[in-house]
Amino acid sequence: MTNQSHFILLSSLLLTILLIVLPAGAFDTYKNIPLSEITNAEFFYPDNVVTHMYHADIVPHWIADDTFWYADAGKKTTDYLIVNTTRQDRALLFDTNRFVSSLASATGKTVDPAHIPITITFLSPDLSSFSFMAFGSEWTCNLPLYQIIENPLPDPVQAGIRSPDLRFIAYVNESNLYLYDTRTGSESPLTTDGTEDYFYGKRSETVSYPVTGARLHESPRAYLVWSPDSTQIRTFHVNQRDVKEFYLLEDVPQNDNLRPVLYTYRFANPGDATIPMYEPVTINILTRTITKMQENSQPEVSMMDTDEYLLQWWNDASDTIWSLFIKRGEKTLRFLTEDPKTGTVHEILQETGLTYCETNLAYASRPNIAVLSRSGDIIWFSERDGWGHLYRYDGDGTLKNQITSGEWVVREILFIDENQSTIYFTASGKEEGNPYYRYLYRVRTDGTGLQLLTPEYADHTISFSPDGCNFVDSYSRVDLPTVTYLKSADGASLMYLATTDISDLTNAGWSPPEQVSYMARDGVTNLYGLLFTPTDFDPTQSYPVVDIVYPGPYTIVTTTEFPDSLSWNAKIFWTSQMLSELGFIVVNMDGLGTAYRSKSFHDVSYGHLSDAGLPDHIAGLIELATTHQNINLSRIGIYGKSAGGFMAAQAMLTYPDFFKVGVAASGNQDSRLYGSFWGEKYEGMPDGTNYLEQVTKEKAANLSGDLLLLTGDLDDNVHPAMTMQLADALIEADKPFDMFIFTNQNHDLNYEPYYLRKMMRYFVDNL
Repeated sequence: MTNQSHFILLSSLLLTILLIVLPAGAFDTYKNIPLSEITNAEFFYPDNVVTHMYHADIVPHWIADDTFWYADAGKKTTDYLIVNTTRQDRALLFDTNRFVSSLASATGKTVDPAHIPITITFLSPDLSSFSFMAFGSEWTCNLPLYQIIENPLPDPVQAGIRSPDLRFIAYVNESNLYLYDTRTGSESPLTTDGTEDYFYGKRSETVSYPVTGARLHESPRAYLVWSPDSTQIRTFHVNQRDVKEFYLLEDVPQNDNLRPVLYTYRFANPGDATIPMYEPVTINILTRTITKMQENSQPEVSMMDTDEYLLQWWNDASDTIWSLFIKRGEKTLRFLTEDPKTGTVHEILQETGLTYCETNLAYASRPNIAVLSRSGDIIWFSERDGWGHLYRYDGDGTLKNQITSGEWVVREILFIDENQSTIYFTASGKEEGNPYYRYLYRVRTDGTGLQLLTPEYADHTISFSPDGCNFVDSYSRVDLPTVTYLKSADGASLMYLATTDISDLTNAGWSPPEQVSYMARDGVTNLYGLLFTPTDFDPTQSYPVVDIVYPGPYTIVTTTEFPDSLSWNAKIFWTSQMLSELGFIVVNMDGLGTAYRSKSFHDVSYGHLSDAGLPDHIAGLIELATTHQNINLSRIGIYGKSAGGFMAAQAMLTYPDFFKVGVAASGNQDSRLYGSFWGEKYEGMPDGTNYLEQVTKEKAANLSGDLLLLTGDLDDNVHPAMTMQLADALIEADKPFDMFIFTNQNHDLNYEPYYLRKMMRYFVDNL
């Protein structure tokens, strides 16, 4: 036995002794941290803290022009309420206690009235019954009797898309599309020639978490859009046959087999000769005919991530399709009109740019494009004048007028009133104050009559009624819990709905983070962020600082609305407060190169992903230290996940004299190994050397501080190879570092306590 083997055996025996002798929870202790601070930190775990806010996250579900329902989660019970906007009244949709009792009886499960685990999928017009998903199945509740009956749908069908008339469900069955008839329960194929790597109606493996889906036995969500008359489907025949393979090894199989399991999937990288291609097709469900569009296949691009909208729109008569074709690299957009019967295609207009062309500035929403049914005019979004604005074209693609203009940006078109030739949209940057707050405006299509409809100084989330006569406005700031009103189309308040109750948080000593501004590296541009302090903050003490980061470029890290749900930004917000409780000042900051400002502001990051706004973070922290004497600039840490993990590693390796401790989780440390859609949009097409500037392992020799690398071993989004290759470079450079691999975890890492404690301990022990 070698000396190394003796050492490993001795270490193993010592660990066994420690596990036997130490009391439960011993490994949860933190160096020099009082138990009260640990308890406070755990209270702010994102999954926990959101359960301590009530009457929050009011989401209206419109079922008629004047009717919507919403769930109102209180401290002891969740009420489901139905609102009539004409009468301006509301009533309980059902009695919560009776429903919970019936659901528990029907399912054999324990149901908490405060956290009812259902998703309502259909509400009958007379409100006498509704269907919902719960415990992996669909159910129907007869409200007069509170009788709950299971509607057993096959697993693939549950991930399908319902037709507008609700009769059919189109779903993916392995490599083909199938149709489920809800009246008869029959299933039949719509396509038959799909194969494993040339399939219908779902996203490619480059973007669909294929290993996660296989391990969890999840059916892929159908990727299609129905015609309004429920007779046709627009979808894609997706070709990934020659896309290169990636591999992941499941070292801890979730069965009795001890042997590791190998997963193989296809994943396209920037510059690959072959990437997934989406061939547009239309399927007539009555004749079962498939019509291929006479157009080039659509390459995999970032803007295809629009759920079932697919960048395709049917007209009201179901006889015309409009589509957005995005060329690889996203520097060219083509707006097309198509005949679903013949497959003929005609280009209406085209937009090109030196860098990527955006179709909106509202993350994860459909493009800001609309065709007016009466005039045939096209509403089009563009940043051609340096800011995101709306333009009007005629049906032949001739520009008629610019609709909005100025040093502010349109975020999202919400409703178009063709009778009044008026567009309702959200925008940011036009009003004084924080330039990221969204407000609702309306403007005529000829560009006149611009009017602000939601003047409250806050970030506004808007949901319009189907006829555009009313909208629900939920507005908030990080220091203003969400207030929700029903309003008329002219902005007048009609009915108060709810205000988020944060009494549990204030009773725990919490107060909102400070909203801060600082100057960008250019000495001209104001930037914005948040500064978190612990609930037991001592103004006489000096605190180490942790910068929790995400570089975009498609979004920002600093939340602008009150974080009362488990949104992406809310998780970062509460993670910041959680870490602060252990004795840190924590900051969220945004730098040049991120979204929602001018085109030149955004383009700072193009071809320079390694910049990541870090010069602005450094300048901002130095500036903040002049007004916040508690900031200790000699102890600066940085933490991020995903692109934030990339940014944290870049910070530690590019500015080692400034950042002393870093935690980089699930970082895409080399975009050459990430999806083609990402690198080709933000870094450009590879030319042999241009991607080297963002490869973190090239800077491994610069490390001087403490760095912890985290990754899941089954990350099918950001492959763990990126973290491993950075680790290998650090070893080659003889640099000490730390690394931890989470078994059976994908990219999410789920913000579980073990993951959060690992990150927190590292900063406590080293910063």
